[in-house]
Amino acid sequence: MNNFIFKNIIYFLILFCSTGSIAQSDWHKFTPPGQFFEVTVPGEMRNGEKKVLTDLGAIHPVTWLHQSKEGDPNYLYLVSYVDYPEGTFSRDSTDLINELFAVSVETQVKDLGGEIVYQSDSPYGMYPGIIYRATYNKNDAVIKSRMILMNDRLYILQVYTISSKSLNPEMNRFLESFKARQ
Repeated sequence: MNNFIFKNIIYFLILFCSTGSIAQSDWHKFTPPGQFFEVTVPGEMRNGEKKVLTDLGAIHPVTWLHQSKEGDPNYLYLVSYVDYPEGTFSRDSTDLINELFAVSVETQVKDLGGEIVYQSDSPYGMYPGIIYRATYNKNDAVIKSRMILMNDRLYILQVYTISSKSLNPEMNRFLESFKARQ
């Protein structure tokens, strides 16, 4: 009898684990055409680009996004990058880099009408970075974001979800999947 129960437990674990794998089978590595980075995403990515005038001149942020299907705990995954003029950020201009991160987070959270929950350093190798979480929409929604500055390019990864699902592992899977290629 114990052998029968043991076999059923093993069968259940195999079935449960394989079902989880099937549910996540849409995740794949994504590299925008002509770019040298990749992220792991749960589905098809679409893109957009716009021109923004700043004190540093015109910049062209490029955004790739995935709107989730039913059943995904997150409803939006984004990866954006902005190229600043060459030489804008040197490695020793930490004050300027910190100001870039601070203004970027502040602007994002203000545009959402939200509040920062936490913010922490999150470097990518030798490159500076931050990670933060904010709530918005009267605490009903959450954004978790990671920013990385590599030379004069700022990468911004963002995941949006509802508060009740905000501790799901898919958020970190996406945010931690960034890889730069040479």
